Amino acid sequence: MSDEVREKIVFDYTMEALLRVLGQPLLPEHITGLVATGVNPRQLEPAYPVDVYSQVLDFIMGQLWPELPPEEASFELGQAFMAAYRQTLMGKAVFAMTRVIGPHRALERMSRNFRSANNYTETRLHPVGPSSYELWFNHAPHTGFFRGLLTEALEKTGTQGLSVTLVSRGEGGEATFLLTWSEG
Repeated sequence: MSDEVREKIVFDYTMEALLRVLGQPLLPEHITGLVATGVNPRQLEPAYPVDVYSQVLDFIMGQLWPELPPEEASFELGQAFMAAYRQTLMGKAVFAMTRVIGPHRALERMSRNFRSANNYTETRLHPVGPSSYELWFNHAPHTGFFRGLLTEALEKTGTQGLSVTLVSRGEGGEATFLLTWSEG
């Protein structure tokens, strides 16, 4: 079945990590807001449509970083999400591996790592230098979120002098990022 036909879904442990960003226990206004997006934080479904996940991203940004421009709030959320994801069972496994294999091989495994979070993410990696890559995503509409999670993830592999820059964004949600760091 093609990605155009199959519904894009995000798995429950990804949603769980995202909700952890709000803090525990959740405040009553957070529970009410999440239920309005279609998520009952007290009983997570096995998977959620990507549109619901996107609404939850927007809700959390509005709750935690209302004073920031959307792109900056999205970046902060991406970093906070990745820190929370590292605490999940799946996140612990992914990060244990990435620490061992380092940034180059971690980037080569990016599609596989994202497929542990959802059923639709595809990436293409293009080396542009010894420690510089272009990374394309087929679906990254919250580009600040992706910059934040890539920054947080790669910093945890021991990279120094990391820069994650949006290079291009397509109308269909695809995006390309330039990732560079110092070898050391």
